[in-house]
Amino acid sequence: MNKDRKLVWAVEYLIGIGFLVAVLPSLVNPPSDWSSAHTWAYLLFMVCTGIALISSASATRQRIELSERIEKLEKKLGEQESAQNQTPGEIGKQFITREHLVGSVN
Repeated sequence: MNKDRKLVWAVEYLIGIGFLVAVLPSLVNPPSDWSSAHTWAYLLFMVCTGIALISSASATRQRIELSERIEKLEKKLGEQESAQNQTPGEIGKQFITREHLVGSVN
């Protein structure tokens, strides 16, 4: 499932960068039959769309990394809880609690 999400943010990056690159020829050589307002509206739309897609991809990537980190911490917590259940007589070991995990993620 993470591969699907990684594919989504990679495609968002590519499309966003594509929109920004598509604007460059219009900056250098604007179409002669367009008015100045039409040209600027087109350029502004393409640049804003590209920036929105790139920022969306960046946020998606950060969410994926955070979910992977949470999964690793939950796995570590599960291992520690199972180890604690196997050796209930040992005192003095400090185990990570769920509240500590939530605090460390934030």
